[in-house]
Amino acid sequence: MFDLTGRNALVTGAGGGLGSAIAESLAGQGASVAVTDILEDAAAVTADNLSSRFPDQRFEAIQLDVTDEANVQAAYEAAKAGVGDIDIVVNVAGIATIVRFEEMTFAEWREMLGIHLDGTFLCTRYGLPGMLERGFGRVICISSIVSTTGVAYETHYGAAKGGIDGLVRSLSREVASRGVTVNAIRPGYFDTPLSAMIPAEELRLLQECIAVGRFGRPEEVGALAVYLASNEAEYMTGELISPNGGFSYGHADLDALS
Repeated sequence: MFDLTGRNALVTGAGGGLGSAIAESLAGQGASVAVTDILEDAAAVTADNLSSRFPDQRFEAIQLDVTDEANVQAAYEAAKAGVGDIDIVVNVAGIATIVRFEEMTFAEWREMLGIHLDGTFLCTRYGLPGMLERGFGRVICISSIVSTTGVAYETHYGAAKGGIDGLVRSLSREVASRGVTVNAIRPGYFDTPLSAMIPAEELRLLQECIAVGRFGRPEEVGALAVYLASNEAEYMTGELISPNGGFSYGHADLDALS
């Protein structure tokens, strides 16, 4: 089950964190992967690691700014040359910042929506036509549990992730009859470089809000991505799936800037 041999994936933000874990999980099930990141050196580290572990598959490191349409188009051309036609797109690239809404600048708002929402649109938009032509495709977007719960001091982040949820629900309906599924993973808190930026006291409070008592491991999101990318998930579309360990904010976010 979940064999991805012969499939080709493009993963954004794959230079570290959830992105590299997802790329590794897809490769572990047989997929070739275009490893993209805004930091080309980081993408190269992931791609080189995968090439050494899975020598019979193809891996290509590609610099990608998901907010730049010309760059996205060029990345797909490089991906096709390096690994082949893309069957699976995983939109991971993102940032996180903490700021009170009344202090938030429009530039900060636009940057957040640009990377998360515009980036998801562009990378999906350029990957979708080939999938529809071939009659098979998997679009997997990384949303967040905060699109359901809300989160204080990250209004721009919550809005961006809510936009991704809407894109997934609507696009899935357009393409369901043509062999393409569109789903979102809404992670709770995971051990990633973004989480490492959270102050220690807030990390402690957040962990107390997780029923299983720990942050998630990136490979646990990778395993879910493998399922959503597989043939076995052909009846799963338009879904927003949240691996979060039984998380509930309590007052953890409200205490962050108190």
